[in-house]
Amino acid sequence: MFSNDQTLHKRFQRNLLSSAVMLASLSMGFSALSFAAEGDVPPVSNGTSSQNSNTPVDSDTSQHIESIVVTSRNREELAQNIPVPVSVIGSKQLDRDGIVSVDDLTRKAPGLTATTPNARRTGISIRGIGKASGNDNMEAAVGVIVDNVFLSHVGMSYQDFTDLDRVEVLRGPQGTLLGKNTTMGAINYVSKLPSFKPQGSFEVEGGLNKEALKLKASRSDALIDDVLAYRASVFVDQQQGDLKNISPLGGNVHEKNRFGGRLQFLWKPTENLNIRLNLDEAQSKEYSNTKPFMIDPLTFADGSSRTASNKLTYTSRLSRDYFGGYVPVVGDRSWNEIDVAQLRPLITNNSGESLTIDWDLGDLTFTSITAGRKLHFDANNDSDQTKFDINQGGTLVDHEQFSQEFRLTSAPSKVLDYQVGLYYLHDSTESTSRTLYGQDAGAFYASNSQYSSLKSNKYLLSSSLNQVYSTTLTTPQTDSVAAFGQANWHLNDKATLTFGLRDTNEKKSSDSQKNASFYDGSALVSTGNAAADAIRASQLGTVYGLVHGQDINNNSVSWLLSPSYQLDKDVLLYASASSGQKSGSVQFKSNGTPLNVDPEKSLDFELGVKSLLLDKRLLLNVNLYQTTVKDYQATTSILDSTSSTGYSSVLGNIPEIRARGVEIEGSYAASHDLNLNFSLAYNDAIYSDWSTATCPAEIVSVAVCNNTGKQVVGAPKVTGVVGADYQTHLGFGGLSFHSYINAVARTSQNLESQLSIYGRQAGYTLVDGGLGVVGNYNKNKFEVDLIAKNLFDTKYTTSINGFSNSSPVGYDGIGARRYIGLVFKTKY
Repeated sequence: MFSNDQTLHKRFQRNLLSSAVMLASLSMGFSALSFAAEGDVPPVSNGTSSQNSNTPVDSDTSQHIESIVVTSRNREELAQNIPVPVSVIGSKQLDRDGIVSVDDLTRKAPGLTATTPNARRTGISIRGIGKASGNDNMEAAVGVIVDNVFLSHVGMSYQDFTDLDRVEVLRGPQGTLLGKNTTMGAINYVSKLPSFKPQGSFEVEGGLNKEALKLKASRSDALIDDVLAYRASVFVDQQQGDLKNISPLGGNVHEKNRFGGRLQFLWKPTENLNIRLNLDEAQSKEYSNTKPFMIDPLTFADGSSRTASNKLTYTSRLSRDYFGGYVPVVGDRSWNEIDVAQLRPLITNNSGESLTIDWDLGDLTFTSITAGRKLHFDANNDSDQTKFDINQGGTLVDHEQFSQEFRLTSAPSKVLDYQVGLYYLHDSTESTSRTLYGQDAGAFYASNSQYSSLKSNKYLLSSSLNQVYSTTLTTPQTDSVAAFGQANWHLNDKATLTFGLRDTNEKKSSDSQKNASFYDGSALVSTGNAAADAIRASQLGTVYGLVHGQDINNNSVSWLLSPSYQLDKDVLLYASASSGQKSGSVQFKSNGTPLNVDPEKSLDFELGVKSLLLDKRLLLNVNLYQTTVKDYQATTSILDSTSSTGYSSVLGNIPEIRARGVEIEGSYAASHDLNLNFSLAYNDAIYSDWSTATCPAEIVSVAVCNNTGKQVVGAPKVTGVVGADYQTHLGFGGLSFHSYINAVARTSQNLESQLSIYGRQAGYTLVDGGLGVVGNYNKNKFEVDLIAKNLFDTKYTTSINGFSNSSPVGYDGIGARRYIGLVFKTKY
């Protein structure tokens, strides 16, 4: 279960490090080449295209806001000219701020939140809706798209994304064009393309307040002039963990240890035909899968003791004389320390390949995108988080997908331009949840009466669960086929009506099986003692053979209707109405009984304005929205008499939620040297119908609670982002000084699935910043920066697990603590 073949891992790591050294050497050796600055392509004006779309319309020396070209609607358009609320983070800001992960993006884009404790438990939401965490049968409502390829498992987003041209965060349903499971929005990653002119970069970063080594390198050039070009990039991201393991095992956890690379080839056999091959791989081997225990309440909400009437808690179990007065790490200490007897890395491998063909036929462009991707995830956790051998657990996931998309895109027209296409996706997952009990498990999980009868016979107490191994296998599969189209009808020079339709048919199936044996594979046999056998039975629950779930064959239609009006060349007014659907899921109860989840349906309305004011020095965008989701899919807890904790975590449907709010984004060119940016999101996201919710664990007087009108889990009402960027020439040596600061603030939110009082995360603010100098040496640009992330060392979490009779409240997604680093960069 917990062994791992590291040969491939080590070989890939050596190759990446060798590549980084090679690329660094190349960057130093090309001193005769002139520096190709970011955006060093002809300026893009409205309606024209560029190879790398993150290109400013206005020159860097002007005191204007830069306009950015995006491909949010599968064609190149100015972000300010599309009737879609979208946040764009360009390559310059991505590199400056060290934005490489989904978690990093949440500090830039209003309304975007995420929890990323590991690949499988990653959850992404927009406007407080869409977070799906820890269920391999469940699909996300926020799509993640990388170079036109939709990632069908949210765990595929758990990696560093580097060498990017830009990231687009689109809010609101995008299902007409961007497709499957984008009912709440999408994150669109766009890599830098291969260049026919020599380009390269190298970056190395070291930690000052903790050990860290981060490397990034890229190289691009023509292999055959104007016909074949390549682009290669690699990264290494290593950072010491924030939590010290105080057990004799030692070490640190909550670390980073990631590496990966991307290789692209661009072939232009003719002037009208572009063919791009994209290969990528990213791996991580991190001691990071921890859930610090913050509180083990003494009483229930009504004041009654949790240990009355022979009830048990995590703390009371460990207070038994078997454990010798051991005091577990619970409370404020957990922000800095953890006590684990078993420390094994969490393994995540992401890899993929895609072939994109763009064929310009004159009035039409034909696009074909063929892609395959794989995710491997292996979690090995010390679930009890003590120095004892109680249990190890974790899920092994292997996920594969294949997709094919065909598109026809018309050339821009004064009357009508359009896109039509076909899309196919097949994905399959093999997910195995594993629990291995240790020699101290019997003493921990025994009831009071069982412990009393066995404590004098430690052999029987240990034999009840020692080396007992339980696995639950699920194998979901999906086949999805869709036809789609969207058109812009230009009623006149100012008014446009955009309308679209997508018809999707999906077939889903899944099997499940739960087995129990000894770890060596031998069958379980009775201990010969009723109390010891009862301890084992209470933990194993129902074991069942292969069960085929209830197949799903579902057809759904997504639509969009969006009028827009160009008030003048710098002001766009727009509105939209759209509907989307996220498919249902084949699920099972803890005893193997099939229990499917219904599709999730959304209806969204938007009203907005995009403007460039004050002679294009002020960009100000305002968007109002209301989204209603019926049969909202969420992981919740239900009462379960067969579970040892009394509850089971299941995926179910919440009758209705509603999000209503306003989003404001802006930037201001205060001077040639100073730029300011700001955004504000007010989001009133509530359960508009959830009167039959399972009560949180602290409420024992009733089983059903009415959560109607309460704030949605993980949805802060207010999020604000402010930032400033200052740069100026120093007047000597050709050097320039620059500095930046960025702060994101969120109001309080509840992060526990049943809205427990222990799930509240208070409001907090995160501040990042940096300063440095930029210069040129031998025609190569270099930069030296001092950077800080979470400058004021704010303690926070993005996910909380409620308590049970064997576990305290756990902070499942604690944020990274303060980091200060020194960075050297060069580009040529």
